[in-house]
Amino acid sequence: MQAPPLGKILFPTPPGPNAPDLVSATFANRRAVVLPDEIVTKILMYLDTTHIAVCRGVDRYWQALIDTDYLLARSFYRDCHLSQRINSAAVEHNLAVDRYLSHIRGWLTDFSDRGRKTAEQLDNILEDKRFPAVLFFSITKLLLNSNELTYESTATIRHSGTVRNVGVVKDAIFSPNGKYLVTISTDNAAKLSEFVGGHWREKVTLRHSAWVSSASFSLDGNHLVTGSGDGICKIWGLEGDQWQEKDTLQHSTSSIINASFCPDGKHLMTVCDGESVKIWRLGDHGQWQEKATLVHYHELVLTNAQFSPDGKHLSTSVNGIVKIWALDDGQWKVKFIIPHPHFVTNTRFSPDGKHFVTVTTGDHTEKATLWELVDVQLQEDVTIQQWQEKAIIQHVGVVNNAHFSPDGKHLVTASRDGTVKICGLESGNWQVIATIQHFGSVENACFSHNGKFLVTASHDHTAKICGHVGGEWQEIVTIEHSKLVTNAHFGPDDYQFVTACSDDTAKVWVLKNKENDDDS
Repeated sequence: MQAPPLGKILFPTPPGPNAPDLVSATFANRRAVVLPDEIVTKILMYLDTTHIAVCRGVDRYWQALIDTDYLLARSFYRDCHLSQRINSAAVEHNLAVDRYLSHIRGWLTDFSDRGRKTAEQLDNILEDKRFPAVLFFSITKLLLNSNELTYESTATIRHSGTVRNVGVVKDAIFSPNGKYLVTISTDNAAKLSEFVGGHWREKVTLRHSAWVSSASFSLDGNHLVTGSGDGICKIWGLEGDQWQEKDTLQHSTSSIINASFCPDGKHLMTVCDGESVKIWRLGDHGQWQEKATLVHYHELVLTNAQFSPDGKHLSTSVNGIVKIWALDDGQWKVKFIIPHPHFVTNTRFSPDGKHFVTVTTGDHTEKATLWELVDVQLQEDVTIQQWQEKAIIQHVGVVNNAHFSPDGKHLVTASRDGTVKICGLESGNWQVIATIQHFGSVENACFSHNGKFLVTASHDHTAKICGHVGGEWQEIVTIEHSKLVTNAHFGPDDYQFVTACSDDTAKVWVLKNKENDDDS
């Protein structure tokens, strides 16, 4: 049985004519029905990872079922690994095996004796359909169980202009399959690097006539969109082993501050500095066509626009007004309006779309506000949905960024006040559960794909890796840089991460076991 997709529960189908017979047994002098292994497995798969771990300790029978069917790994993968939303099981399996054989296996064997044993176990299940889940779970378990982690630089990508953040745009981004890395810079170029033979190599330089403000991969990793200060977006496609310019989108004379693909890969959004949001659709002949202009202002300031993870909604913020749009019969229409008394600089949806965060600034109200989508009953037979304020994360400096964890149960905020605040959702309530301190503005903080680590980037010349160890968030390693660190981001396999620095470079790092001795 495949793990249920994110946000969905698969209910068992009624028993057919070939359903297994129930076996009776005697327990404590009473007759009882023993459920077949298949049914017990399905029941256990309704639980989250923590509760499955508890069940594993109940008795040897459940332990054997959980271990044989990799239930812990499958549950963890279901909750944390977002790529299964777009890929078939076969595609996901092949990608995982390719990554494992090309570079993850080498990292495991070099990591520690425990890593070598993990690699030996994975070698024996390469053909198993559960391999992607077991691989993802094994990496996380290995990192969390290591006594002490350190890091090693494996590549440096150099630009001739400052590698930096513009607004909310990441400046060094891994492709979803982990094979490519794009860096953007004020030198009017985006550089694509490829992971080949266990090493990162610069593959191609993508040129614009002005500074490159954004870059975004499609979820299948086969397309890239770059936006520039010249008001032009370029679509690049992977043909064979080469990246080719596929289309050029002219937005306006203003700078494009963001360009990103919709998760469906058939739409993309361009955000023009202070002016408009445009939606483009991929036509039958491979050309992108403008389908809608959602916002067009000359006097007010457009600050942000984001797709929801399912691609069915997007948010726009103009001054203090946040609008959430929904795709209805092929048309984007305003579904919700959330007014704010102060300037909104950033918005973001949670992975399941049930929570939403807005970042505001002005009059000493530097904060992030968490909202929840709830059903409100107006009359006995009339129910509507509304966004209700659930929590406020207060900072004393401007909040630069806010990100949800992949399971939607944590939120991290990064601020100019030098702090990173981690909030957790417990029993329906959000509260600050940890604070990470820097000595300069924190430009960004974001979670790893497994949700157990986060990386921060600060103007104090450092990036920090923090982990959810023993039920608490702790600082694990601090990476020193020569100048301001402007951004940091984990790769899809969670042991690699990239940092961007104002010394015109981006560096790729790997997490390593500090003591490479037998730690079993």
